[in-house]
Amino acid sequence: MARWFVDARGIEWEVWEIRPRDVPADAPAAGAVLTSWLCFESATHRRHLSRYPAHWETLAEASLAALCDGARPQPPFDAGERPLFGVEAWW
Repeated sequence: MARWFVDARGIEWEVWEIRPRDVPADAPAAGAVLTSWLCFESATHRRHLSRYPAHWETLAEASLAALCDGARPQPPFDAGERPLFGVEAWW
């Protein structure tokens, strides 16, 4: 399930949970320990958060914004592109 919220700066974010799926044995990530994380995405930024509350889907917008502020920035991306190699998005 995806959620949308607007942070205190007026930036609109979409957030969803990412869960690893089975990775082929010959894939670069094979053998790595993969856990779930939240992906936060605005029109120009993407962030990941690996430690988050199980009930994140029901949090108030201010709480989601606080989680987003603490999330790790990711490299820039092209709009509409979601490179999710070896993971499955649940939204």
